[in-house]
Amino acid sequence: MVFLAIDQATTTGWAVTDDSGNILGSGVWHLADRKRTGESRGMRYIRFETELNRAIEQWKPSLIVHEQTLLRGGDATEIANGLKALILKAAVEHGIEVSCVHTSELKKWATGDGRAEKPAMIKAAMGFRLFQWDAPEYHPLIDDNEADATLIALWASSKYGVFPSPEWPEKKKAPKRKRPGRTGQG
Repeated sequence: MVFLAIDQATTTGWAVTDDSGNILGSGVWHLADRKRTGESRGMRYIRFETELNRAIEQWKPSLIVHEQTLLRGGDATEIANGLKALILKAAVEHGIEVSCVHTSELKKWATGDGRAEKPAMIKAAMGFRLFQWDAPEYHPLIDDNEADATLIALWASSKYGVFPSPEWPEKKKAPKRKRPGRTGQG
């Protein structure tokens, strides 16, 4: 199986892995509209659709995996949902299955902490990539978008393929403190 992972945003990260977790390719697509030239806001969607179809034709994925869109409101949510719609459209047109991963699930898988910050995610992606530095498609990570896409692809290789999941020690929960106050009598 081949997995195409998408971290959809104005700068979209993408990565391709096989079911063993070999990183076959990765990079970013710059989709920001060019306001200074008078370009329409819709051009980002045309650029995304073009790049997505190009990636599908090149890599022939059996599954597209993307980061689940979070509804925070504003432009970011509008863009993420528009790009997600194009992922679903392309998948239908090419007969490809689609899956998504929630941000906190991906963070927990990659770092052991479901609330990990960007630097920890980049470090995790770099750690996985170090084992493949001699691969023909290897290059240093461009940014956090490519890092996230790499981790999404590896997560898919782990969930749907044979790539082993990282094992993290269980965090010990702090004991519950007794609350002062009522004794139950009275």
